[in-house]
Formats: sequence, structure tokens, C-alpha cells
Amino acid sequence: MTARSLQFTRANPKMWIMAAAGLVLAGLIVAVAITAGGSAARALNGIGAVVWIASGVVLALGVPAAQRRALGWVAAIGSGLILGGIVRPGTLPEAIVSFAIAGAAVVFLAGDRTGGWALLAPAIYLPVHLIIGIGRAMMRGSIRTDPPPTAAILPLVMILAAAAAGLLAALVVRRSR
Repeated sequence: MTARSLQFTRANPKMWIMAAAGLVLAGLIVAVAITAGGSAARALNGIGAVVWIASGVVLALGVPAAQRRALGWVAAIGSGLILGGIVRPGTLPEAIVSFAIAGAAVVFLAGDRTGGWALLAPAIYLPVHLIIGIGRAMMRGSIRTDPPPTAAILPLVMILAAAAAGLLAALVVRRSR
């Protein structure tokens, strides 16, 4: 496989699907990191974060066409900021509800007929979460390198809740036209 075969261009309609798979992979890597513990957890957690952010960048570059792109971007960035900075879901019910609402809202506001825009909410969430964590660590004078003390499935649940709600919202968007 070469970089040319990946076709990282907006002209590739499947680019956002590759990014979605990357986000799911990142959620699985972080789940393994949370479960593993120790130095393996620190390494896997870092790898998961890199895969998550890289997938988010690819998603942002290849997000499907939508009726209201500007409004969709405002909703995606706003939801990522709200989820990472204010809500900070730490339990499974909080993650399911908050990311489902965010994913559906982004799809509705963008007028996205695929549901792919919903994944921008968790994609933006992690960088916001990391920036806030780094800021707190600088104020405290120490940084946590271990995965968060949470349910191993939580990061994956965030992504899947946004995706599922986004797909349902896209069905409504398609029917309303």
C-alpha cells in the first residue's frame, strides 16, 4: 500500500469512512490501554491518542458534502468544546447521552445525509480534552501519563453513540427532503 493508494483528497467519497474506522480503532486501543495498566497502558494510550487525532484530521478533510457546511462546522466545534470542556462525560450513561445528542445535532445542523458529520463531535472532543488536561497539569506541576481511571469501553462508547445517533439523524434529514 502506498500513500497514493490512500487518496487523501476531498474527491475520495470513502475518505470519511476510513477516518470513522480509525476512530473506532483508536477507541479500541484506548480500551486495551485502560485494561492493561502499567507501562503498556501508557504506550497504548499515547498510540490511541495519535490514531484518534489523525483520524479526526482525515475526517475533517474528507467529511461528506452537506447542505449547511458552515453551520455544521460551528456545531461540530461547539459540541467538541462543550463535551471536552464543560460536560466531560465520565460514566457510560453520560457518554451515551451526551455524544448521541452532539452527533445528532451536528448532522441536523449540517444537513448531512450520510451521518458522517456526527463523528466530528468525538474527533474534536479528544484534542479539547487533552489541551485542558495539559493546562491542568501545568498548573499542578504534574502530568498523568496513565489512561484515565474509567470504564475501558467508555472511549469507544463515545464514538459509537455519536455515530449511531448521526445515522438516525441522517435518516430524518434524507426523509425531510
